[in-house]
Amino acid sequence: MSKDGLLFQICRERVADDEKSIEEGWKAVEAGLNSFNEIKAHTIPNGIYVFMRDKQNRVVGGAIGYTFGDWLHVNLLWVDESFRNKGCGTKLLKMMENESVRNGCRHVDLDTLSFQARPFYEKQGYTLFATLDNYPEGHRKHFLKKDLL
Repeated sequence: MSKDGLLFQICRERVADDEKSIEEGWKAVEAGLNSFNEIKAHTIPNGIYVFMRDKQNRVVGGAIGYTFGDWLHVNLLWVDESFRNKGCGTKLLKMMENESVRNGCRHVDLDTLSFQARPFYEKQGYTLFATLDNYPEGHRKHFLKKDLL
C-alpha cells in the first residue's frame, strides 16, 4: 500500500483468483471513463455485437465493436475457418456498418495484424492510415478507416 493509502493491483487473465477483481475493475474503469467522455464529448461508447451461429446454435463467427459519436470502431471480427471465403466475413462487417449508420455513424476504423485480414478490409473499401512495425516482433499492426456515407 502506498503512503496515501492506495493499493495498486496487477491482475492477469486466466488466473482464477484474479477473475473477480478483473470484472470489478473493468466495470469501474469503464464507468469512470464513460462519465468523463460524456462530459467532454457528450457521448459514450455503445456496443454493437453481430454473431453468426450454426445449426447447433454455436457461434462460428462474429463482429464486435462500438459506436462513439459518429464513428464505429470494429474491435473484433472472426469467422471459423470452415466458413471462410464464403462471404460470411463481408456479411458480418456490412451488418455492423449498416447498424452503425442507422445509429448516426459516418465513419469506421479498425486495426488488423499483418498475418490477419488487411487485404479483406481493403476489398471492403477501407484505407490504411497508419502502421506499427514489429507488433509483435516480425509483424505489423495496420490501422484502417472508411467513410460510411
